[in-house]
Amino acid sequence: MRLKTEPVRGVRDVLPPESELIRALVSKFISVVKSYGYLEVIPPTIESLELFTLKSGPEIVRSMYAFKDKAGRDVCLRPELTASIARIYLKSLIAEPKPIKVFYVGNAFRYEEPQMGRYREFTQMGVEYLGDDSLYSDIELFLILRDYYKAVGLSNYIIKVNNIGILRELFKSWGIDDETQDLILHYMDKKLLDEALAVIRRYDKADIEIFNELTSITTEDVNELIKFSSKLNANAALRVKKLADLVSTASRLGIGRLIIDLGFARGLAYYTDIIFEVNVPVLNISIGGGGRYDTLIELYGGPPTPATGFALGVERTYLALEKLGVASKLIQDVKAMLLSLVDDYVFIDEVASSLRASNVSVDVRFVSKSKLGDYIGIASRKGYQYVVIVGEKEVKSEKVTVKNLITAEQRECDASDVSKCIGA
Repeated sequence: MRLKTEPVRGVRDVLPPESELIRALVSKFISVVKSYGYLEVIPPTIESLELFTLKSGPEIVRSMYAFKDKAGRDVCLRPELTASIARIYLKSLIAEPKPIKVFYVGNAFRYEEPQMGRYREFTQMGVEYLGDDSLYSDIELFLILRDYYKAVGLSNYIIKVNNIGILRELFKSWGIDDETQDLILHYMDKKLLDEALAVIRRYDKADIEIFNELTSITTEDVNELIKFSSKLNANAALRVKKLADLVSTASRLGIGRLIIDLGFARGLAYYTDIIFEVNVPVLNISIGGGGRYDTLIELYGGPPTPATGFALGVERTYLALEKLGVASKLIQDVKAMLLSLVDDYVFIDEVASSLRASNVSVDVRFVSKSKLGDYIGIASRKGYQYVVIVGEKEVKSEKVTVKNLITAEQRECDASDVSKCIGA
């Protein structure tokens, strides 16, 4: 029998150089969020099914990998990580001083139709800011995005933003219960506006004209937003003001281009207030998003706890950088291939260790003289910047030959100080 080597549909093998670039994306994310005081948590991949069916929304529930374990418990592969963080907070962090700032990097699973940038197993990296309802807690998310995208070389991005609380306040005043609100917002997220309207029309108090006008507003002008708020009830108008304050502050802080879209909704049903998505013009998909979920902890049995956060799609972020032609700049590592024509392992190790101590990645290969040219070509094709050659002559003289594969310059260097020759 011949084993099928294709991975299961919807998942994929990630090979170099993409695997290296993705690792660099994650590394830079961790560096940025740690600089803001976030600490890492590592949730389990398998969670209780109830954790996600309670308030994730119909799209997530429908796409989950759910099953019974051997003890008959209903479990699932996590479809996202915010619910896991809420559970961890209730179990282990609730007594900690507020606010609590954590980050995560982990894979998630959704049984969706595979397409560009959408896989059934994917990686999310995100932050959660728990126990603070101030405007700054929302603003800090945008500051992290600003700094992270600058670190990875992504400048051509747009942040679409809304306050879903505006719609929820209107729905509440029209007598629409929370579960039906979630369904309407799900339809809006899927751009099924006719289906959303069909549900709203069931309620006599609903103002279809206001709903249509509100969901048609897309602007970068905060004044247009404030002018429209006069048509809303007091609670909805307060949500508009918060959105306007957020956008005005973010603009002063140099947080990219923000577009207010009052018809924008997200698939996760637990959002209560500010929501946002990050888009780049070269892709027709979002590369990240988040928002405020002030009632989720309480829904899970905890005390009222304001919370906000975001998740970025690692693969989608990589795809955006690749489309923009800047992905390769993520890796600035100096890499050398050490080609030895002799079996003097002690000398080779001394040279390689000296380079590694200077943060040079060294791949040691023992080759014959006849294959030396072939291996120099392989090193060049694999993106190595240098080849270090060691033969009998070099061992006797305690020198090495270093060839710069970018400039084609070749020189002899002292084996004890070879890192200076490479410029590491």
